[in-house]
Amino acid sequence: MTGLPAEIPGNVKDLLTAGLARPCRYAGSRPGCQLLAAVCYGPVALCAACDQRRSTLGKGQAPARLPDPAALLEITAARDACQQAEAALRHAVGRARQAGHPWSTVAAVLAISRQAAWQRFAGGHR
Repeated sequence: MTGLPAEIPGNVKDLLTAGLARPCRYAGSRPGCQLLAAVCYGPVALCAACDQRRSTLGKGQAPARLPDPAALLEITAARDACQQAEAALRHAVGRARQAGHPWSTVAAVLAISRQAAWQRFAGGHR
């Protein structure tokens, strides 16, 4: 996307480049801009903060509300948290195995079967 600042958070940039959200007209040029559009006045898209600050832009045009982009950001944050938790769990299981704990003990801590623990974390390769 052109005209956007380089310091856009990755999750916002992902939504914009995938076409899942529209950028605010003032993204990168107005302090306090939330980057993701929440309303359109014709072809002009504005975030909620810029919409509140607008003066004549879009006057006389009915606003078209866009789906709340914050909901998509919640999904990306939850996805990222799940990926981090999965990586932490894999690391912890690996450390437990290196410390000599059998698959049955790992499985008991995870409340799954020994076979399920082995399949998930050893992948059938150990």
